[in-house]
Amino acid sequence: MKTPDSLNVTIAKQQVKEFCKNIEIWFNGTASGKDTLYQRISTSFDSSFAMITGDGNEINYQTFLTWLTSVYGQFPTRKIQVSDLKGYSTSHHVLVQFTEAQFTDDLITKRQSSAVFVIHQKKALWYHLVEQWAV
Repeated sequence: MKTPDSLNVTIAKQQVKEFCKNIEIWFNGTASGKDTLYQRISTSFDSSFAMITGDGNEINYQTFLTWLTSVYGQFPTRKIQVSDLKGYSTSHHVLVQFTEAQFTDDLITKRQSSAVFVIHQKKALWYHLVEQWAV
């Protein structure tokens, strides 16, 4: 039987996988319901979300949403893979470490990330994300 902490880790890891699947569809511009997909992505984040990109730029939730609307269909060939997921849990937060690779035509970019999730009503919401470029 899974403990509440291990269940929270499972929920947060699933959120990483779902986000990568959804953002790939968003980048490709192939959503059967663009507004529905936008809602699915945007509501998976806490309104206090903050991020440090691989380039060291800091962005907040509103900046993320502005960026999100600007990139729909901008990368029609991009594929995203996530791997090496590891999770650690407290009573109401989960830290997930993972590697994300993006494939766009002949270009491959990889980042190693650490994401903190807030668990709210059995849902993992992105709270803080730190990305670092990987070799």
